[in-house]
Amino acid sequence: MIAQPRTSAPLPRKKSLARRLALPVAAGGVSGFIATMGFLEFAEFSTVEGLGVSREIAGLVGVIYILTGLVVALGAARPGVGAKLLNVEDADELREGKRMLVPSSVAMVLLGGALILLALAGPVGPLAPVLSVGGAVLMLAIATWLGTIAQRLTDEMQRDLNRDATASAFSLLLLIGGGWAMLAHTGFVTGPAPLDWLTMFSVVLLLATFWQAGRRGLMTRGPN
Repeated sequence: MIAQPRTSAPLPRKKSLARRLALPVAAGGVSGFIATMGFLEFAEFSTVEGLGVSREIAGLVGVIYILTGLVVALGAARPGVGAKLLNVEDADELREGKRMLVPSSVAMVLLGGALILLALAGPVGPLAPVLSVGGAVLMLAIATWLGTIAQRLTDEMQRDLNRDATASAFSLLLLIGGGWAMLAHTGFVTGPAPLDWLTMFSVVLLLATFWQAGRRGLMTRGPN
């Protein structure tokens, strides 16, 4: 009897980059638009003259942090759904990283909440200053503790990414914040408000993380 050659099953065709990113981008855009409009409407409703540009930007950055943290938390809780929204190879990657993703996502939500509390602080905002500062300090302390836990659970590649992102964030802060302070010192522009610095810290950390993830090809893997 002549053995028949074994034929291997055809490999599944990988989706194009545009198709892989369509759902995450659409979901992020819709949820971000709704959350942004909700915050701005609340800001206008809560104060007679509005919060002002610095506070509104800080609040919007806080909204971005909260949404990002919630999406990551959803991915950790429901890997099948998260694999369609996050740039991971498959649901198993989320299951394996759940112990690290949960504290990281909660820390992001807390950081965003702290920014929003400070943006809504009186006397301009509707919240009492003591409540805003106390809540923000508590949230930042818990977020720092959770970040330390998550750091211990990361692998070597993630630790390298975190280290490079921190270095890039410092360089961006020196360029953006330092340049703004220099121009303000010489009288060309108005200097950054204290809340602007907190917002810049948060923004440059996000930008640096996305930049370093993109350099490693982690932003374009997409769901299979």
